[in-house]
Amino acid sequence: MKKIEGELYSHHQKDVYFPEGSFLEKGFKISKRKEWNKFGGTVNKVRASDGYPIQNFRNLIDEVALVTLNNRSFEMFYRGQSTDYLNNQGKYFSDRKKKSKIHPSICRPNKKEDGTLKYSIRQTEIQERYNRLYGLIDFINQKKRGKFPNEYYMSLFQHYDILPTPLIDITQSLRVAASFALKKNQIGYIYVFGLPYPNQSISYFTDLGIVLLKLQNIVSVKAIRPRYQEGYLVGKFPFSESKTIGDDLSNRMIAKFKIDNRSENFWDKDFMPMPEKILYPKDDEIEKELKEYKTEFDKKYYS
Repeated sequence: MKKIEGELYSHHQKDVYFPEGSFLEKGFKISKRKEWNKFGGTVNKVRASDGYPIQNFRNLIDEVALVTLNNRSFEMFYRGQSTDYLNNQGKYFSDRKKKSKIHPSICRPNKKEDGTLKYSIRQTEIQERYNRLYGLIDFINQKKRGKFPNEYYMSLFQHYDILPTPLIDITQSLRVAASFALKKNQIGYIYVFGLPYPNQSISYFTDLGIVLLKLQNIVSVKAIRPRYQEGYLVGKFPFSESKTIGDDLSNRMIAKFKIDNRSENFWDKDFMPMPEKILYPKDDEIEKELKEYKTEFDKKYYS
């Protein structure tokens, strides 16, 4: 995905220099501190920020509205996470700023025993994941005696957590994004992404290297979860069996918000989090069908 260039109107941290002491005193010195600013922002500044602090959902709506109205060239999409994953974590990069990174599941490193992600992933591992992904797509097409675009099945596999894919889940519902961000912890992150305006159910933007799917428009009526979550999928296009800078959705990050519910006042009686049974409905027939196909596929080719 091509990076957004130029200045944005967005929340980011700015170094502000101020004097300490007096010009008449020998102890006079210049210090610096971080202050939040909405002017002169860039994607890199937003990614490197700690996330603009938000105390309640109503405040989040207002701040996102400011960003949206001042960046009209883009359609806004959201993603909520309990952790702000950062790049430049290795000792070799200790002198570089750490910035948010959002890669698709197919090129994310495996987890360590303690649950944290490894620093890197082998290229052969990514290729193996792609082989399995395309293998399952072919298997289902043969079973159904039909042919659907690869992006169609990839979007379903990603949304229902069937297999790792080159697509990333996003939504146009702030409530859904905030519910995911605070599902496991009292502190979470909301990312706002600027993407081109969709023109079809599956929109291809070759100049920007982006494919954008409106999941509600391409799945059957039986698919409940995508509709409840107002689900979209986005990824680098065309797909390639290697990890590149273009896989990172943070290249399109317009804003980053850090939401805090430790006081348990983030939600109120009018704006409540999405219940677990709505985010993950148990009676979704498409989820059941996909899991059955995967079990049969694994038994045939990977047992």
